[in-house]
Amino acid sequence: MLPILFMGAGAALCVLAGVWGVALLTGGDRVAAEAVLAPPAKTRDERFLLDRVADVAGRPFTGPVMDLIGGRRATIRRRIDAAGRPDGLTVEGYARRTAGYAVIFALVGLLVILNGHPLLGVLCFVGCFQFELMLFGKRVSRQDDIQRSMPDFLDVLAVTVSAGLSFRMALARVAESMPGALSEEFLVALRQMELGTPRREAFDELRERNNSEAVNQFVTALLQAEELGAPLGTALVDISDDMRRESAQWAKRKAQRANPKITAITMAMTLPALMLVVLGALYFGSGVSSSGLLG
Repeated sequence: MLPILFMGAGAALCVLAGVWGVALLTGGDRVAAEAVLAPPAKTRDERFLLDRVADVAGRPFTGPVMDLIGGRRATIRRRIDAAGRPDGLTVEGYARRTAGYAVIFALVGLLVILNGHPLLGVLCFVGCFQFELMLFGKRVSRQDDIQRSMPDFLDVLAVTVSAGLSFRMALARVAESMPGALSEEFLVALRQMELGTPRREAFDELRERNNSEAVNQFVTALLQAEELGAPLGTALVDISDDMRRESAQWAKRKAQRANPKITAITMAMTLPALMLVVLGALYFGSGVSSSGLLG
């Protein structure tokens, strides 16, 4: 009875949404175009649909969750920065969306348990951590992108500095011409320096925002070259060569870690089919009828 009521309520909401949409589409024809101002251009909301629902569901619980995370705000902010601040995410937005996912999947889990499926209900509770898993995936993907693009970025930066531009101007020009996660991080560092942050402090914060080994090596080598007074163009060429070798080794390690995953997925996909083929062959080869197996 309960599933039927939910299906009926969902169908009614769909009908109401459709009627409202038709009214909005036809409502603009009732007023002359010259009598109203042009509507402002709206940016497209690229958030996942479930993220929007979670933002709405978790809004009443934002304050308690913010109090709960308390001293972990700095850690959460670093994790958000490492993921590239998706959709302009802040610590408050993180708390709101996390609470929303917990509310949604907890309600679904309770409904499933009340319908007599406790195991599926417990699995639904695992969905409360979905946003955390999504953030972790974006963080790993972003750091991999930074690791791959670092050698090419440094090659172009070394050439630009050797052409006579200052380091800050060369970094800004290369970051604008090579869009990506790495360019975004360098642009953030440049904005900090424009606002008065010392170069060393800005690059130290760049290193803290990213757990990429390539960024760590670049910042360390750059600051050491600055302390020792080495020519910047030569230092960038040397750093670029080191990054190229490190990137090749990183790609090899990445490929080696991928082989067991591919093997596991292949076995998981093919083993059930092979077992069915073997059992089917044994069944048809034994000459036992289905009536004999069923008694």
